[in-house]
Amino acid sequence: MLRFEVFAQTEVGCARERNEDSFVVLQLGSGEVGLQPEARLRDLQSPGTAMAVCDGMGGAAAGDVASRLALATLSEVLRATGGITGVEHAEGVLLGAVARANRAILDYAAANPDKRGMGTTMTCAVLAGPEVVIGQVGDSRAYLRRGHTLQQLTMDQNVVGQMIATGRIAPDQARNVRQRNMLLEAIGVQERVGPDLVRVRVQAGDTLMLCSDGLTGPLDDRRVLELLLRHDDPVRACRVLTEAACAAGGPDNVTVALANFRGDAGDSAVPDARIEFSRRPAVA
Repeated sequence: MLRFEVFAQTEVGCARERNEDSFVVLQLGSGEVGLQPEARLRDLQSPGTAMAVCDGMGGAAAGDVASRLALATLSEVLRATGGITGVEHAEGVLLGAVARANRAILDYAAANPDKRGMGTTMTCAVLAGPEVVIGQVGDSRAYLRRGHTLQQLTMDQNVVGQMIATGRIAPDQARNVRQRNMLLEAIGVQERVGPDLVRVRVQAGDTLMLCSDGLTGPLDDRRVLELLLRHDDPVRACRVLTEAACAAGGPDNVTVALANFRGDAGDSAVPDARIEFSRRPAVA
């Protein structure tokens, strides 16, 4: 049976006065939230575990409130399931959670006019079996490292992501686009929000990473992979990644959540096996 070890960390960075990023790690069976060092290694099976990263936006309009409210709503919806029974169930739950979070932020902003304009990204992974389900809104990302390959699983829902998807630019040209951070989707901004759903099958030795763009802005994928390969312990890897983003200028808040997958002695894994995943848009 596959097991996984999880950790997450967030830092304010070097240029921002407050941290508008948030993360959550939630055990769906017990409803426990947080990182318990003595229970970091968990079985990859139902009822499952969820981990999520949000990057709030709005500055004075309380992006930090938006990111925390989105994660509180996500946690409430996930707890209510009592556990995930399969990939279709996970996808349905994530779509419902995104819709609920969107409504919660819109309602909060309507009741607090000084907070109008706030919103947040969200990237959430549900780990309840070898086929992991990810829901994404915005430009926070999910990656899978297998061997010496780092594969971006999500597509940024921003101007650059759309340009890459339509073939107007190559991925390595993204950093040269002036409007690269302009979001096309965010939670709490419009009445309807369109998340993407990703499925990916993991194996022993893989690392799943969720992160805000405070990591992928200052660090390119090659540098991120280099640091992940150096540090197998997710606690150390999270710290090294956030420190590296800060050392590279730290222009934004930076948040990283990692799940390292372990196998039993009899489990077989192919370090260079192709990463098979599917991504599709969906409307909550």
